[in-house]
Amino acid sequence: MNSLACYQRATQLRKLAGPSHDLLQLAADIGIHVLFDSGYKKLLGMYCSLLKGRFIFLNDRLDETWLPMVLAHEIGHDQLHRSLARYGLQEFELFRMNSRTEYEANAFASHLLLDSDEVYDALREGMDIASVAQSMNCNINLVLIKLNEMHRLGYDIRLTDTADSAFLKKIRS
Repeated sequence: MNSLACYQRATQLRKLAGPSHDLLQLAADIGIHVLFDSGYKKLLGMYCSLLKGRFIFLNDRLDETWLPMVLAHEIGHDQLHRSLARYGLQEFELFRMNSRTEYEANAFASHLLLDSDEVYDALREGMDIASVAQSMNCNINLVLIKLNEMHRLGYDIRLTDTADSAFLKKIRS
């Protein structure tokens, strides 16, 4: 999926979520069942589509910073890759970060969680990338992915850093 289509789809859902940005409610509103489990050791989240149900499984130890990022990433899989998950995406597939689907889910999450104009304004005001991430309560790698996508969308942004696209894989709950 191209950057513009990914951005547009995430923006539609961002509007649907409204000012509360309650992603758990958003998931319910679009028909995704979100289930938490304490038995996951390394798994942060997983998306699957079984029969006529769509499910996101989340590690119940995710904190207030990581829960929205992982949930937004999994909603991205629902919106962008549902056909790949007809029989369930296994953990090894979901977190194989060298795949296009994982990058797209991260890009979708960046658009769902981070407003482009707010990010751009923060940079124009002189904030560095780490400060933008801290002010928006997210991982710096998600901000870097957002900036890369904003550049692709035509924003006048020159990146000197690159995102670690495997940042979700490296988190331990």
